Amino acid sequence: MSSRVNGVNRTVLTLLGAALLVAGGLGLAYSFGAFGGRERPLLPQGMRDFAQDQAWFWWAVAVVCLLIALLGLRWLLAQLHTDRVGRVDLTSDDRDGLTTLHAGALTEAVESETEQLRGVVGASAHLRDRRGRRLALNVDLAEYADIAEVRQSVEDRVVAHARQAVDDPDLPVDVELRLSASRSGGRGLR
Repeated sequence: MSSRVNGVNRTVLTLLGAALLVAGGLGLAYSFGAFGGRERPLLPQGMRDFAQDQAWFWWAVAVVCLLIALLGLRWLLAQLHTDRVGRVDLTSDDRDGLTTLHAGALTEAVESETEQLRGVVGASAHLRDRRGRRLALNVDLAEYADIAEVRQSVEDRVVAHARQAVDDPDLPVDVELRLSASRSGGRGLR
């Protein structure tokens, strides 16, 4: 899930939670007589009688509640959806058999090979499938690292090996080089 989606989720949920908290607090205060002098019900008698006298009213409330629950379920399922790939099908001809590559094996190999480069203190890789397969590689560099040398090594060796492993010479690879967060406060280089 992208950081934009996460930000929207946090904002919407915070605003919704604050609105519901304020509404609940005001309703509770009103029912205890905070805005008048005596205790009184939140809903006037006419509205309570209407709900009691109309048989369809509670069915309409149930339908609205069901719709809200279905929207909530849809939102939860959307949160579980990721664009990461679990397996890569490398089968070129079904008669020769089925060949699959676990994405975790590929990304671990890419991370391991990247971490062996001089000046690299850490790496993380993810194989994503958003409008086509794409490899995302984040490389954490030491302060002494030669950025041009690391970039060249990543492009010439690591990316070439990853493309060879998935048998796709045109596999798009996004490489982000950044100073190690532990030593630089998280400043990134692109």
